[in-house]
Amino acid sequence: MNLKKIIPSLCLILCCGCASSSTRCQIDGYLGPMDIEVLSEDQRITAIQVLSHADTPEIADPALADFIAQILENQTLQIDAVNGATQSCEALRKGIERLLKRQGFTEEQLYAARPQTPTVQEEASEIYDVVVIGGGGAGLAAAVSAARQGASVAVLEKADSLGGNTIRATAMYNCVDDQLQHPLQIMDSEQLFFEETFNGGHQKAKPELVRILTSQADEGLAFLQELGLEIDTVIDNCLGGEHARGHYSKAHNGTDFIQVLSDACVREQVDFYLNTRAEALIQEGSAVIGVQAVQQRQPIQFQVRQGVILATGGFGYNVEMRMQYDQSLTGDLLCSNTPGTVGDGLVMAQAIGASLIDMEYIELYPMADIYDGGLHNSIPNAINHGILVNTEGDRFIREDAGRDELAQAIRAQDHGFVYSVTDDDFSSLQEDRDFLEGLVLMGQVVKADTLEDLARQLELDFSVLEAAVNDYNRSVEQQRDPRFQRRTLINKIDHPPFYATAKTVTVHHTLGGVEINEHAQVLDQKTQPIPRLYAAGEVTGGIHGANRLGGNSFPDCIVFGRIAGTEAAAQPPRPMS
Repeated sequence: MNLKKIIPSLCLILCCGCASSSTRCQIDGYLGPMDIEVLSEDQRITAIQVLSHADTPEIADPALADFIAQILENQTLQIDAVNGATQSCEALRKGIERLLKRQGFTEEQLYAARPQTPTVQEEASEIYDVVVIGGGGAGLAAAVSAARQGASVAVLEKADSLGGNTIRATAMYNCVDDQLQHPLQIMDSEQLFFEETFNGGHQKAKPELVRILTSQADEGLAFLQELGLEIDTVIDNCLGGEHARGHYSKAHNGTDFIQVLSDACVREQVDFYLNTRAEALIQEGSAVIGVQAVQQRQPIQFQVRQGVILATGGFGYNVEMRMQYDQSLTGDLLCSNTPGTVGDGLVMAQAIGASLIDMEYIELYPMADIYDGGLHNSIPNAINHGILVNTEGDRFIREDAGRDELAQAIRAQDHGFVYSVTDDDFSSLQEDRDFLEGLVLMGQVVKADTLEDLARQLELDFSVLEAAVNDYNRSVEQQRDPRFQRRTLINKIDHPPFYATAKTVTVHHTLGGVEINEHAQVLDQKTQPIPRLYAAGEVTGGIHGANRLGGNSFPDCIVFGRIAGTEAAAQPPRPMS
C-alpha cells in the first residue's frame, strides 16, 4: 500500500515590508517535506513564507502562523515553539536559520534576546453575568442557554477561532429517536441507552449523571435542530454500541454543530474573546467571582455577577499530565485532539480545591489515521460493514468490541497498525460515496476490483485475507461468529469494489476531570458544590466511566452545557462594588 500522505499545498505569508534578499529551501518537517522562503531587507526579516508542508493542517497552520508572526515582531529566532506543534516549529526555525545565514545574518543576530514587553500600568476589566471558559461544543451550548435566560455572557477562547475538539469530531450524536428508529425496526429505549452507556464504561461512571445524559440527549438534539442544525435521516451504530441510535449532521462532521451554536450565540448577543487565555479563577470566600486571563499578552480580568462555566476540554495533548495517570501513554503516541487540549481548566479548578475523578481513564480511539492520529480519513461505516485485519491479513478481534478493547488489541499487533476492509455496500448515501472516492484519489484509501488485487496493493497474503473474508461471510449468513463472537453481523464482504485503509490508535478522549453533580456544579474535596462554578464537556469526569461509547461525547457536551448555562444564569446576582 502506498502510505504517502497527499496534502494540498498552502501558503502562509506574513510580511513586514518589501524584501531585497530572498532565499528558498526544502526542509524536513514533522510528517514530511516543508518548502519555505525567507525575505530580508537591511538586516531585518521582512517575510517568511511556508509554501507547502505535509504536517496536519488543523494543527500546523495556526501554530506556524503564530510562530512566524512572533519571529517577525521580535526580529529573533529566540521564540518559544507553539504548544502542540513543537516539532513543526523547530523544523521551521532550523530552515529559517539556514536561509538567513545565506543572506548574511550572524548567529548573534538570529538569536538576539527577545525585546521585553512593556509593563502594563492598568489592568483591563470586564463585567458579565456569566463567563464561559472555552469555545467548543459544551461552552457554546452553555453560552446560548445562559443568554436565553437573560444573562449577559462572555466566552473566553484561547485559540484564534471557536470549535475546540468538537469541530474535529466525526459528529455522531446518540439519542433515542422513535421517529427514525421505529420505521427501521430498531427497538430502543432510554433504559437500553442507559444500560449500554453505564455497562460500556464498566460501571465506573456516576449513574445519576449517566441517567441525565441518556434521558436528556433527545432534548439536546431537538435544541440543536431548533437552532438550525440539519440532521441526516440515517441512523447508525458507532464503536462500542449495540443499538443504532447515532444521528449525523448533514455534513457528517463537527463544523456545522459549531456553526449553528456560534450563530445562535451571535443572535443572543454573546460576546466572544478570542486569543484570550484564562489563567486563574478568582474567589471571594469559597464562591467563584471572576476569571483572571491574558489577551494579546496583556492581563484582563473578568468579573461575574452569577457564575463561571468551565468548558476547557480535556488533557489529551498534555503528555506529562496523561503520563501522570497512565505511564503507558507516552509522547510517541498520536493524539486526535487540538493542541490546546492540555488540561488548563483542570489546573485552575484544582487550585481552588475542586475534586478530580476518573483521571486514570484515558480513551484511545482505535480507528485513527496512521500519520497524524486524526479521524478524517475513515471509510464511512466501515466498522459496522466490514472487518479489521492485521498485517498478516487475518482478523484478530470482534470488530464491535468497545473502543478500549479494540485499541488494546491493535496496539498488540505487529507494527501497531491494522487495515479496515469493506466493500461497495458500506453506505447507500451519495455523500459518503463521494467522500470515499476523494480519499481514494488522495491515496489514503486503497480501492480494488478483486480481493486478490486488494491484497496485492496492501502487500498481504491473499490466501490469508481470502480465508478471513470467507469466514466472516459465513458468520453473516449464520448470524453467528464462533471465532470472535461478533454480534453486529450486517453485510457480507462480497460486492466489489473492495476498499481498505490503514488504522492505528490515538489518544482521543480523557474521561476524567472535575467532579460535578446533576446541576453541573463543580464539587470540592468534600463533594460540596463550589458556589458559582459550573463545568461541562470533556473537562468533567464521572459521566462515561472507564470507557466511552462512540457517539456519546456530543450529547455529553450539549446536555451538560445546557444544564450549566441554565443553572449559572439562575443564580441570584451578587452585589458589585
